[in-house]
Amino acid sequence: MELIAKGKNIPTYPIGSLFIQGESYADTIHIVIDRFYNGWDLSECSFVIKGETESGKIATSVLLFETLDDKLRLAWEVTGLFTRYPGKLMLEITASLIKNGMFLCVVKYDMPPVNIKPALTGTNEVIPDTSEQTIAQINQAAAEGLAEIQAEIDAFDIDSVNRRLDAMEEACMTFLARPEVIAVTQSEYDSSEHKADSLYIIIEEE
Repeated sequence: MELIAKGKNIPTYPIGSLFIQGESYADTIHIVIDRFYNGWDLSECSFVIKGETESGKIATSVLLFETLDDKLRLAWEVTGLFTRYPGKLMLEITASLIKNGMFLCVVKYDMPPVNIKPALTGTNEVIPDTSEQTIAQINQAAAEGLAEIQAEIDAFDIDSVNRRLDAMEEACMTFLARPEVIAVTQSEYDSSEHKADSLYIIIEEE
């Protein structure tokens, strides 16, 4: 935001309702003034902006600037000191310097008051309607989560898994029930003890 001074008058209507109570460094206002005034080179000066509330509270801030040939461009970073209280805020900029060991106030700039809009406040942290809405949203989220879990359960085919397990068990039982097959020669068969439930195959002796 930039304001252009007309002599010693700085119009503030562009920022008349810009500020809100409690803001700090939200806005930087640039103010362009003439470098020379009544023979003074204001680039040798220091600049201070002062704000005063309707109740007499004062806030001040030093303004940095850049020199642009015959103009100076001041930068006002609006701190929380200026927006602490709502209502009308009167503003004034002073250019001053030290000359021959003396502090001189060279020029003051008139600025129409601006308005600090009050911040929203309330006595209740959460109003009833908002509380009920929050509870409803939580209940809805929980219901949706449970529905998704139930859908996963329903999609899981437990009967198919049981059939596969039964088939595997039956195959294992069949395998275990098969007789042991033992290949032996006739002499080995005649000289050994025979196992029950075993099938002996007589092979030729080498």
